[in-house]
Amino acid sequence: MKFLLSATIILASPLIAAPVPLLRTAATVNGKMITTREVEQQLAPTVSMLLAKYPRRGDKFREAFVEARKEVLDQLIEHKLVLSSLEEKNLQIPEYLVKQDVERFIRINFSGKQEEFRKYLKSIRMTRREFEKSQQEKILVQSFKRQQFKDVAPATESEIKERYRERASDLRDRSKDIITFRKIYIPSIDQDNPVATQEDQLALAEKLAAEVKGEADFSSVAKSHSAGAFADKGGLWEDTLRSDLEVGFADIVFDSPEGSIVGPIKDRVGFTIVQVVKINMGPLPPFDAEMRERMRSEVEIEKRSGRYDEWIKMLKRNAIIRRNT
Repeated sequence: MKFLLSATIILASPLIAAPVPLLRTAATVNGKMITTREVEQQLAPTVSMLLAKYPRRGDKFREAFVEARKEVLDQLIEHKLVLSSLEEKNLQIPEYLVKQDVERFIRINFSGKQEEFRKYLKSIRMTRREFEKSQQEKILVQSFKRQQFKDVAPATESEIKERYRERASDLRDRSKDIITFRKIYIPSIDQDNPVATQEDQLALAEKLAAEVKGEADFSSVAKSHSAGAFADKGGLWEDTLRSDLEVGFADIVFDSPEGSIVGPIKDRVGFTIVQVVKINMGPLPPFDAEMRERMRSEVEIEKRSGRYDEWIKMLKRNAIIRRNT
């Protein structure tokens, strides 16, 4: 039986859900426009995470948001430069390869669940066709890099093994990640105290977070105050699969060290404080022939990237780039 969190991490916010003119310009590259909608589509997952981590949207939130937006815009400018350069070559990627790539994306990130993928697209205000077009462009750029910068030194055996050591943890079967944690859940609306505002509830969550980060026993506080599942057991969620948790919440807690206390984390109907008890990561991938070939490819792609970066710098020197703040 799956135990899902009571609500998804908040996505609907003025920063990503307010109506935005589709043709509002974030930047131009050689006269070609990058719209604010493109920026927000790429930025949406990061903003969702930041909103969850910083419910009050203070200085730390603003600093992280500005930095994330700059990185996304830089990537889009680079992407537009490359695509402009490739227009003359009339390169095409077969549609079936794009669809295969999208299905692989769904399999890796959403355990193959189409409904979860549709929720993701809705959260970033992107249609499936727009997503496929974005993936097609990424594949086109990657193919160009492989062809244009292919004359690099072959990966050595030691380089391949080193890359595997560096990447094995990232390539593990994330669907088998398991966590044990304690949770205190404070709803935005207290059914027993209807005059309490959301601000009151956030203040309560912050107060409890400060207590458990101090001397208070997490289990006791959960039994007294949590409105979440297993509150009678001190808010203990034992041996829970990553795939049984909402994506944004799972990313936050699995990235936190054992013993740490995280929160309040905001979702659409309340605030959660988490004590990470134990994390068991999914199994590492075997270093078989297929993995060895993948690592060889990654090493050689990285070698090509050095030359690619120099090519991008040249394109930027000869391009007319205007950013709108």
